[in-house]
Amino acid sequence: MQLFDVIVIGCGAIGSAAFQAFASAGLRVLGIDRYQPPHCKGSSHGQSRIIRKAYFEHPDYVPLLQRAYRGWMELELQADEKLIHQVGLLQVGPIDGSVIPGVLASAAEHQLPIERIASGEIEKRFPGFRAGNELVGLFEEQAGYLLVEESIRAFIRSAQRAGGILHIDPEPARWRVDGAGVRVISGSREFLADRLVLATGGWSGRLIATCGVQLQIVRKHVHWFANESTRYRSGSPVFYFETRNGDFYGFPQLDSRGIKVANHRGGEPVYDPDLLDRSVDSQDRTEIELFLRDHLPDISTRATDHQVCMYTRSPDEHFVVDRHPQYSQVALVAGLSGHGFKFAPVLAEAASDLVFGRTCSLPIDFLSLERFRC
Repeated sequence: MQLFDVIVIGCGAIGSAAFQAFASAGLRVLGIDRYQPPHCKGSSHGQSRIIRKAYFEHPDYVPLLQRAYRGWMELELQADEKLIHQVGLLQVGPIDGSVIPGVLASAAEHQLPIERIASGEIEKRFPGFRAGNELVGLFEEQAGYLLVEESIRAFIRSAQRAGGILHIDPEPARWRVDGAGVRVISGSREFLADRLVLATGGWSGRLIATCGVQLQIVRKHVHWFANESTRYRSGSPVFYFETRNGDFYGFPQLDSRGIKVANHRGGEPVYDPDLLDRSVDSQDRTEIELFLRDHLPDISTRATDHQVCMYTRSPDEHFVVDRHPQYSQVALVAGLSGHGFKFAPVLAEAASDLVFGRTCSLPIDFLSLERFRC
């Protein structure tokens, strides 16, 4: 039976980053996943993710993002591959909505550069984008997008070069505390470790429920639409529109499929992640098409591709990053609520601090389980 310093269960964005961090530190680390990462079974796929600093969700995320940016750039150097593309982010919404005030609050508190754009100036500044008279714009130059599958491959390869072992088995891994350590069973194999990190995404619900928190898993759709306009290619920013009908986000054209667009709001409940329905939701696609007609009028509504992923939402839609309340040798990262990928390097650091009992230098108290006990 193999003995490890740390085992990481789940090798999506956060798990693969933790796998790499432990291996790079010279630890004996085992990463476990049911499928070869990157894969399309969970939440860490779909070509691209937005990365930004002026975080409308909460200003306390900003110091984590500043460290995450450094982590992504360090990974780029190790991988000798471009992973983060700072093409800028155009955010559009009502002045009294959630996005615009939230971005301005985070920017003010952390002295982040943000360009304000009046509604009548958005189309002049960014041809191809239309806001109307009721919405205003903000532009964050340092924002952009991450390449998803390439990033996970880079984490995995870096970990393996440093001696990390990746174990794949389609059966869900099981674990139990064994004395001061942890015993993990994956398929026909059994492993022992001093510590365990759980980063199981949409499969975290039952575990987090035992910690007194109910997660909601929802099905989310991403769509690609044909593009024949140069306005949404090189030089175009990532975009996020808060509207009455949804919070729509998207990316410049990255390949022959055209542009990728999705609605961050809503989602259909998922009761068993292993039985996730991957079919197209016609209502969701119609809502996207209506958004494009109103705000990106030069884009075709001819769909070229579609994928499904899962959001694992906590009750307040902030992350859950903490030690297991009963077992100090177990750390968990869950409930990323559809906005966690960009934090992968820094959440890996946090998991390392937690599982090794170190005082965490990162401001993660607002993400602890304790907030749900108040």
